[in-house]
Amino acid sequence: MASMAETQLDILKVIEQEYGQLSPQLRVAARFALDRPDRIAFHSMREVAAQAEVLPPTMLRLAKRLGFKNFNEFRDRFRHRIETPGGSYAARARRLQMREVLPTESGLLQEISDVDRRNIEQTFETIDDAAILAAADTFIQAETVHIIGLRKCFPIAFYFHYATRIFFPNSRLIQGQAGLYNEEISRFSKDDAVLAIAFDPYTNETVKATRVAAAAGARVVSITDSVVSPLAKGAHQFFLAANRSPSFYRSLVGAMAIVQALVAAIVSRLGEDAIAKLQASEADLRGNNTYWINGDLP
Repeated sequence: MASMAETQLDILKVIEQEYGQLSPQLRVAARFALDRPDRIAFHSMREVAAQAEVLPPTMLRLAKRLGFKNFNEFRDRFRHRIETPGGSYAARARRLQMREVLPTESGLLQEISDVDRRNIEQTFETIDDAAILAAADTFIQAETVHIIGLRKCFPIAFYFHYATRIFFPNSRLIQGQAGLYNEEISRFSKDDAVLAIAFDPYTNETVKATRVAAAAGARVVSITDSVVSPLAKGAHQFFLAANRSPSFYRSLVGAMAIVQALVAAIVSRLGEDAIAKLQASEADLRGNNTYWINGDLP
């Protein structure tokens, strides 16, 4: 019987399949390999281990656990993956050019700009129009759209809820206010759709909501950061948002770009009905003096 190393499966698929059976330390190494395959392909075992924040022997144990004789053989599979014809030449070139740069006080804004530009590029390298439109259709066809993104992800969830509230009058933003979280997630049905957003470290309530929704038969669309994220498991569809940042919090730019694309796709799919609802909403807001008009105040 051929070992995993001898099969023709893509190395990332092999790691993804084995991830659930790995020890905690090997999972850290495996996740780094899934998220940063370019690093594995072009760095030494010690360099990769330092970047993954594990000991070098851990990287070797991962390689052997997957059926490779040594780390170099493991690394060669990643190089082969990048060099194999097909895919985007520009995407592979970008991966080769990526490097870690610690921000200096004088160059902080430039570093943030550069990193977030790469976040957007990497995010949309893994997404196509068909995937975005399919997710839009999932929400449009749902009886109720439930939205959950807690802690650092709450602004993204709120934006989607705010931008689509006039199209989905039955939409619900799950917040768990006044201790009502369990009641909120008990309302999922097979005719519903759920947008769930979370990044490592994942908020327990968000993970639980996706599990409860999937068990109820609702269609879960997740925005997360890895194929081994708990939000990817069991999801009807998931999008991966790059979220590197020189700051202490992960960047939200990639995830927000996905949400903006989803909103645009929903408007496109709804056609004239969306235009009519937007016009009615705008007229209502202006009629209630929601917006400041020059000269209203001293």
